[in-house]
Amino acid sequence: AIAVTVDSSANYCKTHPLSGGKQIVCESWRNLISVGAKPIAITNCLNFGNPEKPKVMGEFVECIDGIKEACEFLNFPVVSGNVSFYNETNSKSIFPTPVIGGIGIIDNLKRIVNIKTKKPGNLIIVLGKTIGHIDQSAFLQENYSINDGPPPEINLVNEKNNGLAVLKLIKDNLVSSAHDVSSGGILLSLAEMSISSGLGLKIYKPKKLKNSFEYFFGEDQGRYLIEISKNNLKKAEVFLKESNVFFEIVAEVQNDTFEIERMFSLKTKDLRNCNNQWYNKFNAIN
Repeated sequence: AIAVTVDSSANYCKTHPLSGGKQIVCESWRNLISVGAKPIAITNCLNFGNPEKPKVMGEFVECIDGIKEACEFLNFPVVSGNVSFYNETNSKSIFPTPVIGGIGIIDNLKRIVNIKTKKPGNLIIVLGKTIGHIDQSAFLQENYSINDGPPPEINLVNEKNNGLAVLKLIKDNLVSSAHDVSSGGILLSLAEMSISSGLGLKIYKPKKLKNSFEYFFGEDQGRYLIEISKNNLKKAEVFLKESNVFFEIVAEVQNDTFEIERMFSLKTKDLRNCNNQWYNKFNAIN
């Protein structure tokens, strides 16, 4: 099978073009790995403002440097692409917006995974450390209209190591479902898994939690959520420790309730309805 993904992250690129360029390549890498695909190549569409302006040309150069650095480290080559300049209105340029299209190969059709949780009693493990980077997060933008601060750090060593570990676990048939953690952080990614399957989740608060918002909505990079049955947990833990991958159990799949222990609880169907409200409101307006 062939896996394909297209993604972009203009807000990261605006605040730090070099990190933003790296991040969007890594996001493409994670999307492919999360379905069990080995990433093999990318294409791009680089959208920028007027290159005759030094600031815009600087953004362009740094984004390319970031893309190049990530592609070389991940062995994820650029095989095609194009550039679109002079994207501006009334002399105001768009945010630097490199769009990355990635492609991967799945050797065994029986090893394809998706984000739908599968069975009550299974555990959800987060791979990769959660520091709680909240700057440039969807949480701050959506709730407080705050767009300040740097994007999250990109650690290419952890990115590659964590991704290859997930791919090996999927290949060994130890993973029931998987999802990368990106915009919105852990909580939004867990909600997407729950909405997709209709099953609920009991989400645990980590023992060393300092700030709930930073933990659940922070957008630290290089992280994955994987669903594993309790029977496969020991084998997965041994492999992850040998691979130097940080992990912790973050939730357990349950029937129809989405909850964080001692914080809130709602039915999965209500979560799904809430997620669909934007569409219903749009139809009502039109």
